Amino acid sequence: MKRLTALFLIPILAGCASAVSERVSANYTRLGAAAQAQGDWDAARRAYAKAMLNADQAGLPADRRAIVHYEYGRSLGATCFFDQSERELHTAYELDKQAGHPVYLSLVELARLMLDQQKFAQSVTYFERALPALDAAGAAAKAPAAYADILDEYAQALTGAERPTEARTAAERAEALRGDHPGKRSITDRTPYGKFCRLV
Repeated sequence: MKRLTALFLIPILAGCASAVSERVSANYTRLGAAAQAQGDWDAARRAYAKAMLNADQAGLPADRRAIVHYEYGRSLGATCFFDQSERELHTAYELDKQAGHPVYLSLVELARLMLDQQKFAQSVTYFERALPALDAAGAAAKAPAAYADILDEYAQALTGAERPTEARTAAERAEALRGDHPGKRSITDRTPYGKFCRLV
């Protein structure tokens, strides 16, 4: 009888633990966002690490876990944990893909992470995966300034990868986009990869 009671209690306790982990994850996500807004990327990284752990433990839906892994990946990159940052952004990409959500956000961040490390060939590869997804989403019309910024960064990566002709084409496309939408500015802040390293 005791064993039977225990069997009934297991899913109930698991459900309680899951609900607690979900709440804890949400709280740490808020803390991470607040720290990020204040420019404290180290505090953001620590908060997002706990948010991610609890989100995974709670078995939250893929789209919600993708957000936490994405933000954790960005904060890792800003604080110079580059390899871990790449892994987390890859995880966010896979979770978004699993959820049927747009994948270009993680791909653009991966491209920028590589660009800021001067890993130009890898950066180009990620940009070339992100751009078709951005085009399919109508990014040039919906967010022309942000898309022009991405094209400029793609041009930088192409230049670094010694592909000058393609770099000029990308830069010209960015310039034309800005010319077609004068006065437009990007409303998103670029992740400051490698700008908040801590000396151990």
